Amino acid sequence: MHQCPVCHLALGKKEVEGETIPSCAKCGGLWLDKGKLNALLHPDGWDLEYCSTEHPEKDPAEDAPCPACGSKLKRGKFIEYSDITIDYCQDCGGIWLDRGELDDINKELEALRHIPDSWQHKVMVFLSKLPF
Repeated sequence: MHQCPVCHLALGKKEVEGETIPSCAKCGGLWLDKGKLNALLHPDGWDLEYCSTEHPEKDPAEDAPCPACGSKLKRGKFIEYSDITIDYCQDCGGIWLDRGELDDINKELEALRHIPDSWQHKVMVFLSKLPF
């Protein structure tokens, strides 16, 4: 059974974007198994989970246990230049979101969708799709 890394209570279930996911009734946190963040947010081909764990912060604020496997969660930025920090497990790939962080991530993605791509970005996307 999953346990909240903040409150240390058993996680219940919550319906989010048509998906049933583990959540804490006390603190409002959400546990997303590997791949679930990408599935929930429909990231237009982006791998949000890789972006979220690529640049971990050096000193996590606490050593919270992973709800799924018990390893220590790491803290990192949602994306490098974002103010949103998330907790993730390097062992099982799950992500813990505190109350409101999913909404913050949705707002960040919506803002990014409206920024026109530079020509450099378009060239890099084109090159990344070429078979090697």
